[in-house]
Amino acid sequence: MEIGINKKLKSYHWIGSILTIPIFGIFAGFYGWIYYSTISDRNGSWGNMHSYYDLTKGQFSSIRLFISLTLIGLIILQLKYLIKKNVNRLNKTLMITLIFIGIWMIGEIFLQTKFIGKG
Repeated sequence: MEIGINKKLKSYHWIGSILTIPIFGIFAGFYGWIYYSTISDRNGSWGNMHSYYDLTKGQFSSIRLFISLTLIGLIILQLKYLIKKNVNRLNKTLMITLIFIGIWMIGEIFLQTKFIGKG
């Protein structure tokens, strides 16, 4: 038997996962829609947002796709380890989640510094 399996999950495991899973689902949907809008040349803010950041469509859409797929992966891993009640893997996943959120925020701040207002 692997260490960490069948241990009782603590309340912060449940609270952390219950809070992050729906929030990540919402952000994955938004970022997935931004990716789709950019690739399909839809009009509007999300379809033309790459020009505000002075990026090509490929650069901007690949960033949005990467974030969306990473969020979906973190949701799947958290659900898997919650169902299996694997404490060690869930702790690692929650730590990776916190690191990803930090990197994500730094990336968004960097993109905001490149924002070029049109109009």
